[in-house]
Amino acid sequence: MSTTTYNAEDDEGLTLMFPEEPLGLPADMGFGFFQGSPLDVLGPGGRFQLRAKLGFGTNSSVWLAKDQHLGRHVALKILTRYASQLNAKNLLCELAVHKRLASLPANETKHCNRLIAHFVHQGIEEDGDHLCLALELERSTLDHIWSGHNFKFLPIPIVKRVLRHLLHGLAALHKCGVAHTDIKPDNIVISLGSSWTDETVSHWACAHRPRVYEPCRSLNKVVTNAFISEQFPAPSLAELETCNYKISDFSNAQELDHQTTDNITPLTLRSPEVILGGPWDEKVDIWTFGCLIFTILTKVALFTERVQPVHLPFLRPGIDPDVDGIEVDYTLWLMATFAGQRFPPIVLWLYPNSHKYFKNNGDMKCFGSFQHRPLEMCVQDTGCPASEEDVAGACSLIRRCLKLNPSARPSASELLQAGFMAEGVQCVVILPVRNLYYYFLLSFEYSCCDV
Repeated sequence: MSTTTYNAEDDEGLTLMFPEEPLGLPADMGFGFFQGSPLDVLGPGGRFQLRAKLGFGTNSSVWLAKDQHLGRHVALKILTRYASQLNAKNLLCELAVHKRLASLPANETKHCNRLIAHFVHQGIEEDGDHLCLALELERSTLDHIWSGHNFKFLPIPIVKRVLRHLLHGLAALHKCGVAHTDIKPDNIVISLGSSWTDETVSHWACAHRPRVYEPCRSLNKVVTNAFISEQFPAPSLAELETCNYKISDFSNAQELDHQTTDNITPLTLRSPEVILGGPWDEKVDIWTFGCLIFTILTKVALFTERVQPVHLPFLRPGIDPDVDGIEVDYTLWLMATFAGQRFPPIVLWLYPNSHKYFKNNGDMKCFGSFQHRPLEMCVQDTGCPASEEDVAGACSLIRRCLKLNPSARPSASELLQAGFMAEGVQCVVILPVRNLYYYFLLSFEYSCCDV
């Protein structure tokens, strides 16, 4: 169960605990979640009938619904009143992004979760109106796959398939002038697959009757209709070999010609130009994709916010590893080591936040240099059973993405041409694997010295 806690500052000592989304908190507090139940009918002409709640996020809840017009099930994403207002003011652009994607040919957007219809639903009480997005129904997320199975690593053919489909999705987004800015395992979805017909979905819904939590207190009421989220069963490994993978959740996406915020992407996946306050474009997604290659291959995050014990000796004297804000310094320090580059002086001079983390000579304020470990060794440390060829190919791809200069990063379309991304074959290497490995080792240490 996912629990949400809300501390009401205006009422001394009031702490509210919600089993899932915080129902009953109004839009003017930043909420306004949809309060409804399965069998509710929404949309023009009663087009969508709710069947079950599938989940919730910061700005919405998602429901399984039967589209009476098309005669099939969809995922109905019902935005909070607050998020609906932000979309109406173009401060969030989820609907606008879906409209841009709809302008591309269907074969170019098949690796993006797509919009079927949209409408506004009048909520109850102080919830206000909700923007509703009827989306293609998907089966699961990559994050759910990992939690639903006991395998430690995905087979390499599946890893390559996920990454290849992810790049196709990014290429479509970038082509229509959009940066996703929030690619992560729970925003990578897996299609239903051929075994899940609409009849199968209907049988599943009948077998998962709506369940509610015990009544809980909200701000001015007792909530009795907090429904438990249900999940489709995770696909098997055999199914994952043929599934279609897609990018989903465009709630944080940004139109590049109308950027409304620089507060994008979780820190451990955030590109250096964003951290340092510089201009950014779709290449922020390429940086994040590079980080995710490592994670999808190993199930381990490439960057961590907390300073690891092995790196404590490299803090400068007098620096507290637990002080607030040190996670940003640590992230920048790791960026330089994994990228194999020093931050160029011209970049540090141009980016307004650089003075917080760097000295005038380009050295970091909190960290010094250390003996670097190539990415190949980092992959090996996780126990990943991939072949030397695949490890070398994956790490080469990561390095292409983790360029400190965003203009040096390849496009999503260019990355699709990499040898590691080839379907059904091993990556092509010109040098013997062992020689290639030591070449990486030498070039990495040479370019990173004195970081």
